[in-house]
Amino acid sequence: MHGKIHVVPCVVVFDDSFRVLLLRRSKNKRFRDRWEIPGGSLRFGETPRRGAARELREETGFDVHPRELIPVDSFGFVYTGVEFVIPLYTVKRSGEPVLRPREHEDWGWFDLDSVVRMERAGETMMGVSLMVREAYKVWESIQGRVRGV
Repeated sequence: MHGKIHVVPCVVVFDDSFRVLLLRRSKNKRFRDRWEIPGGSLRFGETPRRGAARELREETGFDVHPRELIPVDSFGFVYTGVEFVIPLYTVKRSGEPVLRPREHEDWGWFDLDSVVRMERAGETMMGVSLMVREAYKVWESIQGRVRGV
């Protein structure tokens, strides 16, 4: 089987209360009005980590150095016959993102239970709650080691 593969690095952004930043897709985009985590297409010659940092800056205004992004895992989802490979990273930030209206119409900080409910109701892109949960586990692991030192 020969299909199209699309690499889309993404970032789960947590605030200090471990709420996750979600962005609602604009009405002029495919899968409009669905909530998603920041991310987007990898450019030719770009590493996934650099692509994730670039997309985070473009979609939210949050400027991070690629080394600040903590790797979580890679995920794969199929939408309309296209396989999306998602190298996932996480970072902590606070404040208000600056959106590009043609890409996203709204944003919010959500707790994990809310993200799960939104996904069950079909309000998010596929796999958002899974990726958020895995990013949260990474932070638990980091903080556990830090507290145990």
